[in-house]
Amino acid sequence: MDKGHEVSVIAATTNENQVEKTTIQGINVYYIQTSDLGKKSLAATRFGYNGLQTVNQIQQNNSIDVLHMNAFPGLGAVLKPLPGKKSPDGVVADVRSLATSNRIFSLISKSVLNIQNKLVENMATIDPLMAKDIFGTSEDIDIIPLGADFDRFYPGKQEEIREKLGLDPNDIVFGYTGVLNEVRRIDTIIEAFAKINGTYPRAKLVIIGGGNDYDRLTQYASTLDCDEAVIFTGEVAFKQVPKYVRTFDIGISHIPDRRPFKIQPPIKTVEFLASGLPVIATATAGNERFVIDGENGILCPELSTEYANAMEKLINNPEEREEMAESSRSSVEEYDYKNIVSTNLLPLYNRIC
Repeated sequence: MDKGHEVSVIAATTNENQVEKTTIQGINVYYIQTSDLGKKSLAATRFGYNGLQTVNQIQQNNSIDVLHMNAFPGLGAVLKPLPGKKSPDGVVADVRSLATSNRIFSLISKSVLNIQNKLVENMATIDPLMAKDIFGTSEDIDIIPLGADFDRFYPGKQEEIREKLGLDPNDIVFGYTGVLNEVRRIDTIIEAFAKINGTYPRAKLVIIGGGNDYDRLTQYASTLDCDEAVIFTGEVAFKQVPKYVRTFDIGISHIPDRRPFKIQPPIKTVEFLASGLPVIATATAGNERFVIDGENGILCPELSTEYANAMEKLINNPEEREEMAESSRSSVEEYDYKNIVSTNLLPLYNRIC
């Protein structure tokens, strides 16, 4: 955009009062009313169809050089222009996640994505492992990695929010961010923390996020008699998340060690590291993309006893914890959004154009 290009974004909204078009920092944003895209329905397919109609409206005034689409199974075959309409010069279908842990649905999803791959000129995804898992190969699949906005996630203590959460300056705070759904098995973190809670009264666990498993998890913490040391914030606005992350001393990137989670590089991991935190991470292929065991964090199996051992190690070794914190941000500099744009995204657009 800063080189004279016009950029437009087509986004879904559930806000009935949202205007159809606005401009944000020089970017044209077109909103399409839709129901919850997370539900198992045809909402995503309808959104894709309506999105292409919006593309056609934009092309009446300006020719589109690159159409970059978020591709996912719910879009079906809605990846081509509507009949009789002009196609953008280049189309990129970008797979960010399979978004299903059900084996049957996963197979169906991969089949649909492979059909989509044949409908577009350029297919992209977040990691070579995901490309191989979905398409059987990473060749001819462009990689646009997950990353973090390093201007928003950076080191520093957020004492004001720590005080708001009832944390003492001397507390050692372990933190987790994410949607609290049962499939995420977040009770494993709480169980691990409960194992050390009695021994280390200065240790606290902050869990940021809301979801359908929230009530059960809060009750589980009470059942394990560690609820006074486990703080649930509920859902936090995304723009506030970096501030809350800066209340942590150690990030916990717990990932269920099964597909599709284990092959997806978790965005929380790189956000923690960009914020200057050592990270306790499940030893999945996705986490291993960011975490170097013993250098910027600890990789361990998805077991509460292993997590507890890692927590205890970092509590008892403040110098090692500090060394990991000092190297964490620099260890993932290549995943700064600015670097991803210049290294991965713009070369793809230049090739298309």
